Amino acid sequence: MTIRALVVLSCLLASAFAQEAPKVVSLDPPEGAEVDAKVQTKLVVVFDRAMEQSSYSLCGGGPTFPTARSKPKWISDTTLEFEVELAPDREYRIGLNCQGSANTKSKDGVPLIARSWTFTTMPGVLRPETEQRQRNQLAFDLLFEALQLRYSHRDVRVKDWEGLKEAAAKSALAARTDRAFASAVAKALAPTQDLHLWFTVNGSTIGVTSREVDALFRPQLLPRYVKSEKIDNATLYGRTDDGIGYLVIASWQKPVDPQRIGAAITELMDCKAMVVDVRLNSGGDERLAQQVAAWFVRGEKVYGRHHVRDGAGKDGFGPVQERSLTGRDDGFEGPVAVLTSRCVMSSCESFVQMMRQANDCTVVGQPTYGSSGNPQPVDLQNGVTAMVPSWQDLRLDGTPIEGEGLAPDVLVACAPKDFETADPILEKALAVLREKVAAAK
Repeated sequence: MTIRALVVLSCLLASAFAQEAPKVVSLDPPEGAEVDAKVQTKLVVVFDRAMEQSSYSLCGGGPTFPTARSKPKWISDTTLEFEVELAPDREYRIGLNCQGSANTKSKDGVPLIARSWTFTTMPGVLRPETEQRQRNQLAFDLLFEALQLRYSHRDVRVKDWEGLKEAAAKSALAARTDRAFASAVAKALAPTQDLHLWFTVNGSTIGVTSREVDALFRPQLLPRYVKSEKIDNATLYGRTDDGIGYLVIASWQKPVDPQRIGAAITELMDCKAMVVDVRLNSGGDERLAQQVAAWFVRGEKVYGRHHVRDGAGKDGFGPVQERSLTGRDDGFEGPVAVLTSRCVMSSCESFVQMMRQANDCTVVGQPTYGSSGNPQPVDLQNGVTAMVPSWQDLRLDGTPIEGEGLAPDVLVACAPKDFETADPILEKALAVLREKVAAAK
């Protein structure tokens, strides 16, 4: 699963739970660690509060799920432990809660926001220490050269790069395997807080950071407002009783199919207005987003700008380039409200900018996350590939969105507790659209 897919999953699952969800205090082994399969015979999760000890959900299966030697057990009201048998040179992935199972919950019944726990085991035979250190040194030099010349958010994310490099060197150069090297440099780069900067090694993905975001979307509240049906697991559509169309798009990755979404929009063509809800959407393939946005835009419209860091020119960036899409002649012509939250990032931020090129579009909700990058591979010649962000995404006025996000046209000041019985963001969007419809009569 890619880092971006994990982000999408965290947004989808966080939306279903209350504000005061329990948190994981520690994992043994830690997230992303590389351990000795012979030594690591127990896995331990510690939570920040008393948990319900009659249940838990540990999701996964196949070769990436640890072989249990005994049934998991609560050794205290905050600590879950299970004995395992691990194989060498393997990546393990465990879901602490997941979409189909959320039985890990606090004593008062609040589920843990689902998260992935990944670690790996060392090979049975290690390279000689001197040889491994030479591999580490070469990879380390290539990485920091790429970060200097090609990392598009270098000056946005970190101020003291020399200090960061010096701090990273000790653990990275001492790593006993290539995978341990990747984990060490990923941990060292955590101050960037960049979701588009990660490493791959032997099919594993190691991110430098992660996030848990409440998308402020509650599926159980939808029937109060909309009669809807699923298109697929990431999209649904419907309409209100007074004829306002509603479309949820939770991702710009497959299985999302722009043709099926287009068919749904066609069914909603008789609606007097439309809500496009992307609060759950943390990005994916911008080309998919373009195909959907085309249903709401007329003619060819520039929706975004970017420039690529190439180590040359002013501040190391090449010329500003434009991104555009061509709208459909048979698209939806009524007023549209696009719903946003802090979950929205990357290609979905581009989608929001596309939708702003529609004839009458109002963005309603909360600011987006402000994270893009178009990461490109850098071969570190030790089996590790660094995915390094290459561009800065810009608003049409030329200002970067990184770390700032896109402000909505109508800000809805709200918190998770406000979504217990109602959806204030959707309610505000419907009010805006109804006012527009009434004014047009």
